[in-house]
Amino acid sequence: MQLINVVETVVHGADLQRAIKQFGGEPQQWLDLSSAVSPYCWWSERGQGLSCPAQFIHDLPGIQPDLNRAVRAYYGHDGLLVPGSQRAIAELPGCFSRGNVWILAGTYGEHALCWKKARHSVYEKTADDIRQAFNAATDNDHELPDMLVLVNPGNPGGERFSTAELHGWAERLEQRQGWLLCDEAFMDCTPDDSLLTRMLADNMLVLRSLGKFFGLAGLRIGVVFAAADVLQNLANRLGPWPVAGHSLWLAQQALSDHQWIARQRVRLKKNHELMAQWLNGFFLAGESDLFFTLKFSEAERVQTFLAERCIWSRCFKQQQLIRLGLVGDDACKQQQLQQALNELREFLL
Repeated sequence: MQLINVVETVVHGADLQRAIKQFGGEPQQWLDLSSAVSPYCWWSERGQGLSCPAQFIHDLPGIQPDLNRAVRAYYGHDGLLVPGSQRAIAELPGCFSRGNVWILAGTYGEHALCWKKARHSVYEKTADDIRQAFNAATDNDHELPDMLVLVNPGNPGGERFSTAELHGWAERLEQRQGWLLCDEAFMDCTPDDSLLTRMLADNMLVLRSLGKFFGLAGLRIGVVFAAADVLQNLANRLGPWPVAGHSLWLAQQALSDHQWIARQRVRLKKNHELMAQWLNGFFLAGESDLFFTLKFSEAERVQTFLAERCIWSRCFKQQQLIRLGLVGDDACKQQQLQQALNELREFLL
């Protein structure tokens, strides 16, 4: 038996150690805006005084009724708990027979990579391409995909799709046994825009994560919402005990903390508005409540410029984009970013 090398990978944010190795400095000097994870962490603010019951560490993990109730109360639906939405992204392509898959162009790279690995035919389409195709299609039109994969809000482009639009597309796809998968990793600040505000059609799948909004990316926990047979198929692929017991318990606490959730939405909006003022004058290519995406003629050069000032950003080389997460309330970090942005303006003149 020979080892098969897996050579195709996707570059991600949250790789601060690479930046430190390349540009120097100590970790505490750096402002890491590369991941678009909330600067406010539920655990650091609310979890430190909690004591996880020993059973969640000692016993093999199982989904407790209290967690199911918390999921239903927060999202409005029952779902399947998974070890991060990333794992669902990796496993879902294997749940479907090979077909034509359309993916929102330029978005989170793991979507295209995972469907390609599962031997599907993958086509990247802009939001305009997708809308034009559905507007032009007739009933049972074979020009439409077997699977449409969208990120809403788009990452990094900030594209937005209305629930009415997505439900209409799902109906069209259902006529030809097609599917619609929507990744809502950045939806928590605007829950009224989520597909989960309505009943999901049998051919719709929705991914949610506790990583971005709750600042709990390290827990590696997400939720998949879909028809029962889809969830069972995915669960079978994940195998037994896919999510650690302490992650399940902490997810229950976070999802049930309604006071913190309400406060989080308010302050993220304020922090977003503040950063928008600092970014005035730059070419804004997209945004969500947790990030801004800027367009430059030489994005790698801009990333290096910021890195030399100990600010780490996410660079999308092909699109010449720089994505910046929110900075938070730390006055020193805010000053560090403001000064770097002012210097960048002068540098680009």
